[in-house]
Amino acid sequence: MTKTFLTTLMLSVLSVVAQPAISQHDGSHSNGDKKPSLKKMMRALDADGDGLISYGEFQLLDKRRGADRWDHADSDGDGNISRAEMETQLHAHLDAVTAKAEARFTETDMNNDGFVTPEERKQVAFEMLDTNEDGYLSPEELTQAQKHPRRPRD
Repeated sequence: MTKTFLTTLMLSVLSVVAQPAISQHDGSHSNGDKKPSLKKMMRALDADGDGLISYGEFQLLDKRRGADRWDHADSDGDGNISRAEMETQLHAHLDAVTAKAEARFTETDMNNDGFVTPEERKQVAFEMLDTNEDGYLSPEELTQAQKHPRRPRD
């Protein structure tokens, strides 16, 4: 089970880390927010075309993505991330996620009673889909929702 977990974790990390390299290599994706295919990842990362990703090719990912995040997290500039620096980053991320969740709750609690009912969730979801605000969902609005299932909220 641990081996499966680690393999899944590494593939997930590789997919996230490789995304900009793949976009740079192949242009923008036509598949929306979906993760890139293994074939595209290999093509983008396999610099020498041997069908394998060497450690050297894997190290190039730092140059393509994540260096700015690393530099931001490494607040003392020593090239390493300390536990304190990691915790600072984690707290900042959690604060941002908490603020978004609280804003969504407030937006969805339409009668401001401190509870989100199923009816309120449905109403907010309907209003998000009804982009022309005519009180009806057209085939075009549903098609648009399928193409962009998670529209960013302001």
